[in-house]
Amino acid sequence: MSQGVNENISYKGRVFHVQTEERGKERPVLVCTLFYRGVILSEERLAYQDIIKSDPFHNLVKQLGKDIHRQMIENLRKGLYDEKIKTFLASEETSAEATSLAVDVNEDDLESLFKSYLLPSLSSDLNVDLPEHEVLAISEKIPSLKGSSKKERYLSLCAEIYSRVKDMCDKEAFKRLVKKWSTEIRLHTDAPRTNPHEK
Repeated sequence: MSQGVNENISYKGRVFHVQTEERGKERPVLVCTLFYRGVILSEERLAYQDIIKSDPFHNLVKQLGKDIHRQMIENLRKGLYDEKIKTFLASEETSAEATSLAVDVNEDDLESLFKSYLLPSLSSDLNVDLPEHEVLAISEKIPSLKGSSKKERYLSLCAEIYSRVKDMCDKEAFKRLVKKWSTEIRLHTDAPRTNPHEK
């Protein structure tokens, strides 16, 4: 169980990701998380401090992890998270409408752009849903993207996304999507600094 359990689950035409992890004896809790497009929809926690001194400790934790993981999948399929999914999709639509004219991006907004705009667009336009571990890997790389300008860093981000989706979509379709993104995104340069002696 120390490595955790990750699983993609199809439900109502969408792919969700269920991840279960243990936090170790120092923090004896199992955490099971339901993701959709890199966003946490629900999280269940199960404390297991009562069994730490048990002889077959690791086997018990492993079984508890399987149980909580399976329960979240059952809950998803029973529709227990439908309201949360509906709320997320509604907020995503509102966000998409707000960005349809132009997406304003400042230097520190690449991660926000990635999660709130590029990722949902990837799913809706190319029908590609990245697994949670890929979303996290891209997010972690964003601060180290190379480029002397915001536009270059944005293009590096697009290249990073493509390196992870190239086996899931057509290259030309991805290029067309990047062109669409580029026409909808305005990369702002920093405002010119004013002379501190000016009034």
